[in-house]
Amino acid sequence: MVCVGVAMFGLTASTAVASASAATLNEAGSSLVYPLVARWSQAYHAVTISTAPGGSGVGQKDIIENAVDIGGSDAPMSASNYSADPYNAVEIPWALTATGVGYNVPGVGSGLRLTPAVIAEIFTGRLRSWSAAPIVRLNQHYARALRRAGRITPVFRSDGSGDSFAFQNFMYHAAPKIWTTVPTTQFPTTVGIGENGNAGVAGEVHENKGTIGYISAYYLLDLHITTAAVQNAAGNFEFPDPKNIADASLSNSRIPAQGSAFTAANGVPIQWAPKRYKIAYPIATYTYAIVNKGTQPHGGLSFSQLQAFLSWAITSGQRLGGPLDFVPLPKSIVNADQALINSL
Repeated sequence: MVCVGVAMFGLTASTAVASASAATLNEAGSSLVYPLVARWSQAYHAVTISTAPGGSGVGQKDIIENAVDIGGSDAPMSASNYSADPYNAVEIPWALTATGVGYNVPGVGSGLRLTPAVIAEIFTGRLRSWSAAPIVRLNQHYARALRRAGRITPVFRSDGSGDSFAFQNFMYHAAPKIWTTVPTTQFPTTVGIGENGNAGVAGEVHENKGTIGYISAYYLLDLHITTAAVQNAAGNFEFPDPKNIADASLSNSRIPAQGSAFTAANGVPIQWAPKRYKIAYPIATYTYAIVNKGTQPHGGLSFSQLQAFLSWAITSGQRLGGPLDFVPLPKSIVNADQALINSL
C-alpha cells in the first residue's frame, strides 16, 4: 500500500501567501479543489489565504464546527449535517472539474473503454480479473495485455470524500441494477484498498500494477496516470477533458434553494448527463464553497473581504484553473453564485 502526501504534487498541505492585509481567510476540506485554491492563494493578495486538503467530510465538519471560513466539499451537505450547523450554511458552486477513472495495467495505454456497468461490477467485486469477458470485449486491441494482467485491485477513498459521492452518484444513475447504494461521501465497500485523499488513491494506482481508482482530474494529470474513456448516456466513450466536462455542465446550471431543497436535489449534480449531451463526460462535478452565514469570519477577516474573495474566485479566478483541468463556470452559475455571495 502506498500513501502519497500532497507535497508530492508540488503543493504544500497548507498554503498562506503574504498580502497587504493582516486578515487571514481559512479554507479546508476537498482535496479535489485544493490545487485550485492553492493556486488562488498565490494569485490573490487582498487577504492571506490558508488552505488545507482533508476531504469533503472534513470540509463539512469544519464548517459545522465554525472552525473555518470556507469548507470545501464536492458533495452537498446531508440533511443531518445541514441540521447540525446552527449558522445557516450557504453552499456555493465555485469550481467545475471531473472525477476520472485511472488504472495501472501493464501493456494497456490510456483509453481503456469502460461502461458504467463494468465499473460498478469492478467496485462491487463482481469482476475480479482484467481478463473478464466484459472488459476484453470492450477492448479487443488490448486483449493480450488484459489476459496477462491478472487480478483487479479497486482503490477507493477511505476518508469522507466528494469524489466518492460523485462516483457513486454516477453509478447509481448509470448502473442502478448493480450499484444500489444511495450516494454519500463514504464509500460503502471493503473490496480492494482504501486510501486517504486524492493523493493517496493516485499514489496507490501510480505505484501498483493491477489497480484502478477514481481520482480527480488534476491528480491524474499530475502523475500521468493512464485514464479510462467512460461511456456516457449517449453511448460515447469520453475522457475527463475540458470540452467534455463543459458539455456535462450544460445539463444542469440551476442552483436549488439552500437548505433542505439543496440537499434533496443533491446540489447541482451533472453526473450521467442526458444522452442529448453527446460528448459529456459522465462523472463531471461541481465543487462547493460552504460558508456560514450567521457568524463572524475568523482571523480578522470581515464579511466584505470574504465576499470579495468569493466574487473574485468565481470570475477572474476561474482562468487560473485551465492548467489544473478545471473548466470555467457557466454564466448562469456565476450569476446565481454572485446573488448567494451578496446575501452573506
